[in-house]
Amino acid sequence: MSATVRMPRAPSVAANQGTRPIQAGSGRNGIKGPLDSKFGDSHGEKDASSSTTLGLLRLEWELLTLSTAVKLLLWPTYHSTDFEVHRNWLAITRTLSIRDWYFEATSHWTLDYPPFFAYFSYILAQPAPLVDPLIASLHQGLEYAAWSCKAYMRATVVVTELVLAAALLAHSRLGSQRAIKIGYAQEASNTGATTSQLLAASLLMHPGLIIIDHIHFQYNGFLFGVLAWSLWAAREDRPLLCAFLFSSLLNLKHIYVYVAPPFFIFLLRSYVFPVGSTTGDLGRSVERLITVGVVTLMPFVLSLAPLAIDGLRHQAGPFGVLSQMVSRLFPFSRGLIHAYWAPNAWALWTFADRLLVKLLLRIPAIRALLPASFLARYQASASTGFASASRGLVENISFGVLPDISPWTCFLLTLTWMSIYMVKLWQKPTYRSFLASVSLCGFASFLFGWHVHEKAIMLPLIPYTFLAADDYWHLRTFVLLSTAGTVSLFPLLFTPQEGPIKIGYSIVWALLVFGTLQKRLFRPVQSNLGILVHRLETVYLWGFVALQAYVSVVHPLVFASRSGQDVGAVANIPHGLDTASLVQSADVPSIAEPATASIIEAVAGSIDDRAVPITDVATEEDALPAEDTIAPDTTAEFDAPQTAVTLADLLSIPATPAARETDAAVEKEQKRSASLTEPASSSWMEFLPLMMVSVYCSIGVIWAWIRASTLYLLSES
Repeated sequence: MSATVRMPRAPSVAANQGTRPIQAGSGRNGIKGPLDSKFGDSHGEKDASSSTTLGLLRLEWELLTLSTAVKLLLWPTYHSTDFEVHRNWLAITRTLSIRDWYFEATSHWTLDYPPFFAYFSYILAQPAPLVDPLIASLHQGLEYAAWSCKAYMRATVVVTELVLAAALLAHSRLGSQRAIKIGYAQEASNTGATTSQLLAASLLMHPGLIIIDHIHFQYNGFLFGVLAWSLWAAREDRPLLCAFLFSSLLNLKHIYVYVAPPFFIFLLRSYVFPVGSTTGDLGRSVERLITVGVVTLMPFVLSLAPLAIDGLRHQAGPFGVLSQMVSRLFPFSRGLIHAYWAPNAWALWTFADRLLVKLLLRIPAIRALLPASFLARYQASASTGFASASRGLVENISFGVLPDISPWTCFLLTLTWMSIYMVKLWQKPTYRSFLASVSLCGFASFLFGWHVHEKAIMLPLIPYTFLAADDYWHLRTFVLLSTAGTVSLFPLLFTPQEGPIKIGYSIVWALLVFGTLQKRLFRPVQSNLGILVHRLETVYLWGFVALQAYVSVVHPLVFASRSGQDVGAVANIPHGLDTASLVQSADVPSIAEPATASIIEAVAGSIDDRAVPITDVATEEDALPAEDTIAPDTTAEFDAPQTAVTLADLLSIPATPAARETDAAVEKEQKRSASLTEPASSSWMEFLPLMMVSVYCSIGVIWAWIRASTLYLLSES
């Protein structure tokens, strides 16, 4: 029996296999977008089809050349401490034995990715000494950032991203199933190959990947390339290849476990127990289950076996070495959110708590409107003065008014939404349904997960891009998600020279991609409610212009002038520093994103000005996760009003002992911090732009998730 069985197709797909897809460019009134001269009509497709070197089309070579040129030009730009993280991993894997990789803690930036990524770092480290011996030096290379090192590390990102480029090429024009179940429509597709090329190009040059990988510095392009290859294998009815690739991806970066449920359900329903199976097929289904199970476990064996075998020569033994690796991969001591909040549900939760505390202090009368549990929490927080001590930029926090969020709360919310999507996928195991469920599981983990990084927005965004040309509603969702997701990454680049790059590049990309796709897709007639929602969405999108105008221009000018700074001063920020590094040199002004001492205190010292710390972050010998940063101990004070008015005073009734005790505590804190009111207020206001970006983008991401969920759950395919 053949190991690979073709996945079942929906009846509508089988019936329309001979249907010719509508040509790109035949959207509303046949109007062509700005890229239709390249991607649009059949003549352009024919002209572009002449093969050149290595079998690539001329257009594909042009896109690859343009993409590479843009990324090469970004080499001199700012890079974060992730640059030193990955350089240190090259040094660890090249210098030490495998058994010692996950024990090494010379640097704060210890190895905390799965073994496949460690082997990946080992491969990248081999040519490094030919360029500069210090690149892969474990001790002498600490914090090394010479130009030779920068060029080599940047080059590895560009070269390894070719995995993504190849996968996108396969999605756009390779495979027998592309024309049938391209993912845009399961029946008569309203897009052609040229739109596939446009979507592929939009992903390869997405502003999010440009910011995260080619400026901030990471290897997400390579990782998403492996994910894209696994999605392509699923489309081409190669379930075993799909399982092997995704299992390999889990051994490269464990964050992708969030999108594992769709792969599991899809492989079960399309390969192991396909639609229409009967009890007579049970024997064959069991055989397939064993086969796919063995294939899935193979990458784990290949990943862990070298570590365990070499662990025989370690004093901790194989089990101790593997346990150490697991402890590095899952440091459960991290807090709910970062100092810069990822644009998810907890950003809105934290903002609501912050707003409530401010209102309750300034308008005590509204305390009577609070539920008893909220008021009790507020009174307890008031007795501590709403001060928040922080060690580093990651902390366990307790909210001032709203209930605390536990890891179990995050887990249950995420699991609940994933389960809803999995039921739908089980019922309709089509490729389009699979793509949507992968994106939506990424959404759920991003919106409700514990300790979510802002960079994780790419997890739902990448697979959803393949659905963007399905119809106008999917495109609209893609526009909202991509816009909010991209802008939410802007604070990663806080030095002034990157300001025009991140904004200008994102605008050009959006005009070319959104404008072209919008003109190719028919916009159906909407109801009055639909028109209202559409207009509100349009207002929201235009709001990003006002947001960036305030964050990038108005706020720096106002607060620079108030503090007597030179508004035109150029930030003297060495490459390789991020927010944590700035804490150690907090005298750096910036017109794009002000980095004065007060903002550093606000960012490093308090995730929430009103939060009460539960525990300090537990780390191993000062070793920190790769995507977290460190900062010295600071304390941020809540900028309380100068005078206190109790609820009893306003209601003209005697205050109860409990109320008097609470009000006395608040008044005491106000008096104690009166001399610090101006600095504290300034500190909070300097943090305002970061909070505004996070909260505003959260609204867009959550609304995009609601739209995407509704489209998926109400769809018939």
